[in-house]
Amino acid sequence: MKRAPHLVMIGMALLGLVPMRAAQAQDASFGCKVLLCAAATAPSWSGIPYCVPVMQDLFRRLAHGGGWPTCPEGNASGLGYEPYQPCPAGMTAAQGGPDGNGGLTPTANGNLCVDFSKPRRVCFGGHGDCSTEYPTTSRAMRSDPYFVDISTANGTQRFYFSLQGY
Repeated sequence: MKRAPHLVMIGMALLGLVPMRAAQAQDASFGCKVLLCAAATAPSWSGIPYCVPVMQDLFRRLAHGGGWPTCPEGNASGLGYEPYQPCPAGMTAAQGGPDGNGGLTPTANGNLCVDFSKPRRVCFGGHGDCSTEYPTTSRAMRSDPYFVDISTANGTQRFYFSLQGY
């Protein structure tokens, strides 16, 4: 079974925090099992027989109003969500809408990338109908929009994953 390098790193971080005995995946808390399975990418969790029932249990719990499980052994943050890739250098994430910035509001999860350093005045019809426009591009969607931050002795690392595949 091929495993992604980041999955191995997560596993090593988690195993380093549990008591030193013959630690096995089934010994981990439910939240850590979910974390390890959700972080799998090659193959994804749906291609790992051990992970399928873990993730099905997670989806049942979430469907019945349960929250995202924690992983205390892994010193991991709660679930985060970033639907878009970062904007290129010099551009700012923004959402379209009225606000005085040419209809653009800077926001971390906006669907546009905007270069606010290059305003352009656009006038229509000669009656003083002018507005300011900025160069914009659509933001690329992430294939793995969910994330957890895991603190280790080497600092905090963010791991992105997808819950697709079920």
